[in-house]
Amino acid sequence: MSVVLNKLKLYNFRNHRSFTLIKPKKTVIIIGKNAAGKTNIIEAVQLISRITSFRNPKWQTVVTIGEDIACIQAEFSQNERVLDITMDIQKGKRSYSLNNKKKNKNTIIGLIPAVLFIPDDLSLVKNSSETRRNLIDGLGEQLSSTYRKITTDYQKIIKQRNNILKKQREQGLCSLVQESWDESLIQVGALLFTHRVRLYKKLLEKTIFYYHELSQNEELTGVYIPSFSVLGTTHTNSGLTELTKDAVEALLRRTLEELRLEEWGRAKSLVGPHRDEILFFIDGYEVRQYASQGQQRSIALALKLAELALIQEIGGNQALLLLDDVMSELDEKRRAALIKIIDGELQTFITATDLNYFDEELIKNAQIINLDEKSIT
Repeated sequence: MSVVLNKLKLYNFRNHRSFTLIKPKKTVIIIGKNAAGKTNIIEAVQLISRITSFRNPKWQTVVTIGEDIACIQAEFSQNERVLDITMDIQKGKRSYSLNNKKKNKNTIIGLIPAVLFIPDDLSLVKNSSETRRNLIDGLGEQLSSTYRKITTDYQKIIKQRNNILKKQREQGLCSLVQESWDESLIQVGALLFTHRVRLYKKLLEKTIFYYHELSQNEELTGVYIPSFSVLGTTHTNSGLTELTKDAVEALLRRTLEELRLEEWGRAKSLVGPHRDEILFFIDGYEVRQYASQGQQRSIALALKLAELALIQEIGGNQALLLLDDVMSELDEKRRAALIKIIDGELQTFITATDLNYFDEELIKNAQIINLDEKSIT
């Protein structure tokens, strides 16, 4: 199903006291100088889709200075279905409505799939594995409410367990207090692991395909390394997807026992999906150490294209594509690959400082919002 944004209204959202966009075209290019508010519009669309912001703000800071409340309202069509979603932000708290009925955030998440691509994403490969784990989990949360509940529960368990480990070290609490959380970590961690590695396998297959389109003479591979592998348990990627939940629970339980003293000493949970590694290789060489910046950026672009493809393949929906100032960071070849996707069926919102990064045909068919001139054409 295609997803189309029909209307966007911002009220006291960051520097936009009032902003309205009605019936935008398939491609919308938002032009403006730095601090003009381009990224704020992209952030607002992402908030309506994902409920979280890539900026990780303190929520009161998104309200225009001197005002008490901010509001984002967006109307979408999903084939013949109309979704009117509103987010109000007041005193650091958020509330939501869907078609004029109050809803909790879990009802809103996933209704409107979106893929965001920002300059920081070009470092997906060379940064810590946390960024790659987050990409997979973020995709899973858009595709499945079950996946979303598992990640939420797991994060709460790890936070609580770490707090107990810290207090245990500082105050000499009985180890049984910490051990009481082990079984929760094992059970929910095994669920997250089995869901994640299956999604990882699908994402890797798509990423390899798109990377080959960008770099035809190079072979991209990936390896998922569980936290329990460090103790001698190794699997191929295909083997990981075949592990049952019971088998993963047994591996986690054994590893927790073997690392118990180290966890007490470091006051940190060292076992579980939050410690898994994800690495990429080109022609057998580990990317973080040996790949050029261009190769790393090609992988990052391929990952984003793979994310788009999987949302449509698994979720049955075409996602909105949000591109915040990435054209200036890509060379001509990678820009062309991205524009080829833009020129398809996806509704795309792009920010840039000027129009020089786009060809005449794309500009001709796009809607141009010039924040410097306060015009929409």
